Amino acid sequence: MFDRLRARFLLRIKSEPSFANNNAKNEQAEREEWDRPIEFFLSLIGCSIGAFIIPYFCIYFLIGTPLFFLEMSLGQFTSSGSAAAFKMSRMFKGLGWATAINSFLVSIYYNVIIAWCLFYLFASFRSKLQWSDCGNWWNTERCATTGKYHIYNQTNCTMPTLPPEEYFDNYVLRRSDSLDQLGSPNWALSLCLLLAWVLVGLCIIQGIKSSGKVVYFTALFPYIVIFALIIRGVTLPGARAGITYYLKPNWSKIRELDVWIAAASQVTFSLSVAFGPLLGYASFNKFHANYLRACIFVTACDCFTSVFAGFAIFSILGYMSLKMGVPIEQVAKAGPGLAFVAYPQALSIMPGGPFWAVVFFFMLLTLGLDSQFAFADVIISGLLDTFKSLRRHKISVTISYCTVCYLLALPICAPGGIYIFTLMNEYASNLSVFVCAFIEFVLIGYIYGFNNFMEDIQMMLGKRPLEPFWFFTWCISGPIITLVVFFSMIIRFRTPTEGNYEYPPYANALGWLMVCSSIIFIPSIMIYELIKAWKITNNPNYPVAGNMPHYLRTLVYASEPDMEWGPAKNENRNGRYIPKIDQSTSKYESDINNDGNTLATKAANIFHLELEL
Repeated sequence: MFDRLRARFLLRIKSEPSFANNNAKNEQAEREEWDRPIEFFLSLIGCSIGAFIIPYFCIYFLIGTPLFFLEMSLGQFTSSGSAAAFKMSRMFKGLGWATAINSFLVSIYYNVIIAWCLFYLFASFRSKLQWSDCGNWWNTERCATTGKYHIYNQTNCTMPTLPPEEYFDNYVLRRSDSLDQLGSPNWALSLCLLLAWVLVGLCIIQGIKSSGKVVYFTALFPYIVIFALIIRGVTLPGARAGITYYLKPNWSKIRELDVWIAAASQVTFSLSVAFGPLLGYASFNKFHANYLRACIFVTACDCFTSVFAGFAIFSILGYMSLKMGVPIEQVAKAGPGLAFVAYPQALSIMPGGPFWAVVFFFMLLTLGLDSQFAFADVIISGLLDTFKSLRRHKISVTISYCTVCYLLALPICAPGGIYIFTLMNEYASNLSVFVCAFIEFVLIGYIYGFNNFMEDIQMMLGKRPLEPFWFFTWCISGPIITLVVFFSMIIRFRTPTEGNYEYPPYANALGWLMVCSSIIFIPSIMIYELIKAWKITNNPNYPVAGNMPHYLRTLVYASEPDMEWGPAKNENRNGRYIPKIDQSTSKYESDINNDGNTLATKAANIFHLELEL
């Protein structure tokens, strides 16, 4: 949520199992499907609202939309979430879990934002907002209200602080001086975090049958609020200056590499690509659903929302700039400061401030819940798709997941928790996302094969739509741009800071562990699959094409699709996809656990079977 707002500001100032035996059918619940296509659209909209200008258009066109369509194609084709979808190459099956861990890490700290929204929402039900003046126990001598801010700034050596800033730091967060002074969780924030996870759990406990109904409200309500805020904002004095500042591009910043890196980070987070939600949502589609229409609709809606929401933000920031007597770039703050300092300050000096504060924070709550539904579903669907016997215990899995995430996020509610929050926000969803995106492009374009994937798309849509565009973006521009962004982020990397606080070495080491915690699945599972392939292809009875060396046989076998790859339902498996016999156990895995003669016999059968495919 904050990354979306920050990206805008940076540019200005610098679906069911296919077939199983009777026993498996009794043990495994059927996979869900969307009741109505509109629920699929609204869920995608809910997890895909963001911000952009010129660099964002370019990144959307060259990375965002291609990855969006790629992941939707893959999810609908396999009817599997991200953890189980990447079976078109055995040695890259870890990519699915890498994207799932990305979502898991984000969901831990992202729900803290929802807890802050709940805290502010409850605090807004007052005749006078608590952050509107300086006469409270949490205020300091540097506190200056809007009317005195400009005078204080000119007559004092130290910078003044606004009441909302001290309210957020000293009352909501009870901020300590460093990460070493973590302290105990704040009981009020802990209860808000608990309520946030209860809301998420209740909305997703029945899977898409429950969350698909909730998005009718959570995806549409923010548009009503944004429209109301625009109407209110443009009627305030100073709004014209804010909108002019918003619409007039700073062309010099477009030439800076940092802006393009920020644009790339923003687009991946905004569209939820390389995180897994798109695969999960698309997997609940019917096999022949027209998801191309959904892809175009949602990405266009995302762009429209970005521009639309900007008017609501900058019209009120212009009003605040006029009242404070400072430039707009000094009013807005990056990160949580925009949503919990700058905007609340503007609300506190607006006529009818408490009403607009309730509306604003309720809108943030619905936006946050939409995204959180998507992030939580990635891990839950991954567990249910990987361990199909758990489908009978979906409610217990959901409750357990929410409980674990709540406990892991509790330290962020402590006085030093803001430093953990910033650390996770900087490390958990940046570098690893571009690693996953790059491998997705290479896997589809070169290892599995662009033509093979387009044939899979034709099986679903009856055509190969926009094939030249997908070829250019999946095989050329996508891999190049993601690789350039990744290495640029490495070269230009600076250790994160929280205000004036610089993180100690152990904190940055923890951050890099978060980065590695997701991408480690890719080489780990790759090594495991190569060892399996080495054992299978090393058997003297294993059929060999020509005089192929053993290491090449191993690489070929490990790069080929898994036996479970393809449409989940037998009715959709035609052409090069033969019906499945038993999807509960992979034949490749069972081969390794048998003796040499059985191994040789099964390996030969598998080899000939794959030649037929």
